Amino acid sequence: MKTVGLPAGMLAFCLMILALSPANAQGSAQIIFHGGSILTMAGDKPAYVDALAVKDGRIVFAGDRDQALALKSDATRVVDLAGKALLPAFIDAHGHYINSLLVANQAKLYAPPSGPGKDVPSIIAELKKFASERNIPKGELIMGYGYDDSVMPDGRLLNRDDLDAAFPDNPVRVDHVSMHGAVMNSLALKKYGISAETETPPGGVIVRKPGTNEPWGLIMETAFLPVMEQSEPMTAQQEIDWSRAGQMLYAEAGITTAHEGATHLPQFQTMMRASAAGANIIDIVSYPFITDADKVLAELPVAEWGKYKNRFKVGGIKITLDGSPQGRTAFFTTPYLRGGPAGEENWSGEPTFPQDLANKMVKKVYDLNVPLIVHTNGDAAIDAFLQAYELARNGDYSRPWNVTTIHTQFMRKDHIPKFVEYKIRPSFYTLHTFYFAETHIANRGEAQASYISPMRDSIDAGLRPTNHTDFVVAPLDQMMMLWSAVNRVSRAGAEVGPGQRVTAFEGLKTMTEWAAEEYDEGDSKGTLEVGKLADLVILDRDPLKVDPMSIKDIRIMETIKEGVTIYPASPGVLKPPSPPAKDSKAAYTWSTHVCDMAGVNTAAHKEWTLTVLNGEKIDAERPPTMQFSHGKLSVFGGINRLTGSYALVRNAVTIGDLASTKMAGPPELMELEHNFARTLRAVETFQVSGNKLTLSTDGKVVAVFRTRP
Repeated sequence: MKTVGLPAGMLAFCLMILALSPANAQGSAQIIFHGGSILTMAGDKPAYVDALAVKDGRIVFAGDRDQALALKSDATRVVDLAGKALLPAFIDAHGHYINSLLVANQAKLYAPPSGPGKDVPSIIAELKKFASERNIPKGELIMGYGYDDSVMPDGRLLNRDDLDAAFPDNPVRVDHVSMHGAVMNSLALKKYGISAETETPPGGVIVRKPGTNEPWGLIMETAFLPVMEQSEPMTAQQEIDWSRAGQMLYAEAGITTAHEGATHLPQFQTMMRASAAGANIIDIVSYPFITDADKVLAELPVAEWGKYKNRFKVGGIKITLDGSPQGRTAFFTTPYLRGGPAGEENWSGEPTFPQDLANKMVKKVYDLNVPLIVHTNGDAAIDAFLQAYELARNGDYSRPWNVTTIHTQFMRKDHIPKFVEYKIRPSFYTLHTFYFAETHIANRGEAQASYISPMRDSIDAGLRPTNHTDFVVAPLDQMMMLWSAVNRVSRAGAEVGPGQRVTAFEGLKTMTEWAAEEYDEGDSKGTLEVGKLADLVILDRDPLKVDPMSIKDIRIMETIKEGVTIYPASPGVLKPPSPPAKDSKAAYTWSTHVCDMAGVNTAAHKEWTLTVLNGEKIDAERPPTMQFSHGKLSVFGGINRLTGSYALVRNAVTIGDLASTKMAGPPELMELEHNFARTLRAVETFQVSGNKLTLSTDGKVVAVFRTRP
């Protein structure tokens, strides 16, 4: 049986079609917020308004409460914030979004307090627990993420032999917390083609078992790149389901714009397919890795970059110039105090690419005239980038160029004037002040470690830096990230360069307005101003009005993307509309804006049989049917079957891309199937009442289904 994708016209009913209502009338608002701290984030000082009005996914008013309520109609949803805080939704300035699709199927191995990975036995125990709970069969890959070797007691690190003893029948891959490497057992090393004969590439690390040439498990940097490029295959359904699951992690953190910060071609293709299937509830910005740029350009010409399509866009190109400071692969001008990751002496790290190649890479991006993000951790890597930048521009700085250095951890004070002169944006990673400060002190000394992420000096110099999660290197926790920038306190409780602390308002700027500028989206995101997208987050407290040390305890109550709630509030707080009772009459709209699979309502888990089509009673031997069950939609037209995915929640249903069998049958059934499909194309709403389901177009019932009570 051949399965083919449906023509675009056949999928029209999968797109959002909103029925006209009084809320769409001129001068009215669909949602009005009031009664809380509505922090606009516009301007150089904190500014609040009494109310905010939203219509058609955008902010239409921000100001006086009475003026906002004048925009109220019978269909307007009025939200009393009850003292809570409303802010622009957060924008992640750098992370690895594609990994969010996978971590739901991986063991979480962060070190405490973020996870259970305090030592090698704990990691092995968690992997065994994960494999048992998932009932992973022999031969199947077991993966974990978040392994932090910097906190392993007595320097006892995870190695190949540990994993071989625990998992003799499964390949096991444990990704390093830096996302720049992994520890693997023998079967995994074999899977990825790494052996004693594998030469260590320039800029790479393959740790060998003492006294042998055998890889001992840990590989990093350029040696790890071929592993990263080998994405685990996903079915079409998994691409949709895992995309939704990954994006819900961001929504729960109050983030409505995510960053895919080192995209290889297979991941790009996955995101394109999932986006085309309507999987995205947030915006995804992808930066192809420089080595894959030409491959991506072959599939998506540069003229299409920077433009959202189905909430996905290519933002620019990513270049990595060094590694991880906690993994001792970042590139410095002076040696590490504890040597290299494989025991190297007088070790300053290595650049990912030699200077001449880095120069060519930066010049290529400049000539393409697209934004550039550059991974630079060590001070020598920043030096190398500035040299490449100057060569690319060749003395001509008249043309604007959006350039961001990612992490920029060990920026020296003398770097800052160059960043100002060249209008280069540093994106800092202040979570390192909490998670890795002690490691950095041991590796680099207290003076250099205390100056990591010098956000205070950068802002004072006139820069508009951003702050990022680098997820999955650290958990998605925007309040923790803000807390780290404001307080700069380590995991052990030590102050880490208190002179580089910023205010809570400045910290929020790095996550909202300035992050929007990084994506060339300052005109549509980042502040609560009229005309901008209604990308909003509701917090239980205002970060500007609490003790700075309490910021990390602030909870995300609700996340809203273009006026639609994508992460619901906690029970009893700003409670969303409840699903209808079993026998109640409820109307639903076809929508691509929701994805919460938990709100299953009365249409699900039943087979609906077509009884009336366009006013005519159906009396066929094999009438069309439709079934919503466990996230899968099955439509039987009488001869052919259409299958895809759906999510049904509150008052909307979203449907992913559908596939159809291609079979012929009796003429009368073929005609019925054709008419049925044509009708589905134009459906706007459906309504459930007991065992009856009706589909309507322009307020007229076009199809009636029945199910057994």
